[in-house]
This record gives sequence, C-alpha cells and structure tokens, in this order.
Amino acid sequence: MIESKKDLLDELNAARHMLLSAIEGLTAEQMCMPGAVGYWSVKDVLAHLVAWETELVTALYQLDSKRAPSVVEIEDIYGWNEEIYHMNARRPLEAILEDLEGVHKALVKNVEALNTRQLMDNRSFKWMEGEPLWYLIEETATLHEREHAEEILAWREENGF
Repeated sequence: MIESKKDLLDELNAARHMLLSAIEGLTAEQMCMPGAVGYWSVKDVLAHLVAWETELVTALYQLDSKRAPSVVEIEDIYGWNEEIYHMNARRPLEAILEDLEGVHKALVKNVEALNTRQLMDNRSFKWMEGEPLWYLIEETATLHEREHAEEILAWREENGF
C-alpha cells in the first residue's frame, strides 16, 4: 500500500530496477527476437512501456486541466497496444532504450513535484472516479513494469538467455 510520496517513488525505482535487471546482459539480437511476450520481442515490450508511461507523464503535466487525461480514456486497451506496437516496430532498439530512460526520469520528476494531497486524496481529481492519483501511477508504471519484467525473466529462463 502506498502511504506517501516516498513510498511511491521507492516503488517506481524498484520496479525500474527489476525491469533493467530482467533485460541486463541480453544482446541486441536477443532483444529483437519475437516471442518474449506473446509475439512481441523485448524491444516491443519496452516500446509498449514507454508509450504507457509517456501517456502517464502527459497526464501529470496536465493535472490543472479540468479534462480527463487521455490515459484514463483509453477504452480499447488491446487495440491501443496493437497500434503502439505497429508504430514502434521499425524504430531502432537504441531509440527505444533512450526513450525508456527519458520517460522514467520525467515520471520521477513529475511525481516529485506533486504534493501529498494531489497524490493521496481520492477526491483530488474527479476523473479518477474515487481513486487517488497514486493508484494511476502505480497501475500504469510500477505494476506494469513488474509484470513485464517477470514475463521477460520467464522467457529468458525458457530460452536459456
């Protein structure tokens, strides 16, 4: 349970560490092999995480707006994920790795800038429908990275990487 900004930041950093550990030592060729998660390669999974976290960072930049951010309005998650997959399929691994690092830095910076009420009060943002903002951050970043790190580790074990 997240009880403070420090808890959330610690969880974000722990999840990122887990993800980076899961891909550590993989060659570029291995990271681009299909089948790591479904038919996605590790590169595709990383691009997927970058896309979701970019949406999250955009939402955090726009907290003063009365409108709900686009990340909470994505209804067809599978369709959106497929669209992101196709948009990033031809992007080089190096660019995706740079984006992965950059979006994490932006996310941490934005979370650090939030006050306790913004993060913890479940009435701060009507579009959160009774959930506190930390819940969106945890679901979109922390738990998401952990889930895919576990899948990558399982794929590595299956394939002897």
